[in-house]
Amino acid sequence: MKQAISHSYYVLVIIGMLFLFVQPNAAALTIVLAKPVPLEKELINYLNQASNNDKNQWQLIMFGFAHCKDVCPLSLVNFSRLMQVAAKERIKLGGTFVTIDPDRDTEAFLSNYTKKFDLNLSYLRLEGEALERFKTAFGAEAIFYTKNAGNKINYQVDHSSTAFLVDPAGRIRVLFDPLQDMSDITEMLHQKRTFFRL
Repeated sequence: MKQAISHSYYVLVIIGMLFLFVQPNAAALTIVLAKPVPLEKELINYLNQASNNDKNQWQLIMFGFAHCKDVCPLSLVNFSRLMQVAAKERIKLGGTFVTIDPDRDTEAFLSNYTKKFDLNLSYLRLEGEALERFKTAFGAEAIFYTKNAGNKINYQVDHSSTAFLVDPAGRIRVLFDPLQDMSDITEMLHQKRTFFRL
């Protein structure tokens, strides 16, 4: 069992690295996993606490930070659009924004930030080891530039931008780029309704 989880983790890391190093003009790369990757119960509990919604819904998950000027806001706009498409198709789909920068992204700030994009969009703010375990489970990476004792506010962050579709059982089913793969995920919601039945 431990080897299977370890193997699944390495597969996710490799796929995540592909997304991280793909050229900006590269074609979209939606990956539907043949073998869904189960999340640990602790991580599922974090997601359920964040969403406060129906635990029987699918979840869009992305990592980012609220002070991001381009990729994160555009990705959240797309999450909102996908949630609207899912609602029209009668598919229960929520979205969770996981901050990688809890030092600046306070609870109050995140609450206001996510509501700007969609009232049903939730956020998850973890710190320390809990955040590291959560990031590791998804293969998410973050690099902080110029963050130090003298600069705790105006620093830059680079992070992996892969988004995830997690089923109600807490298994990662799809990896996608929230900017480039909108049409793929929208088509899945319209055409592959059986995929969303468990």
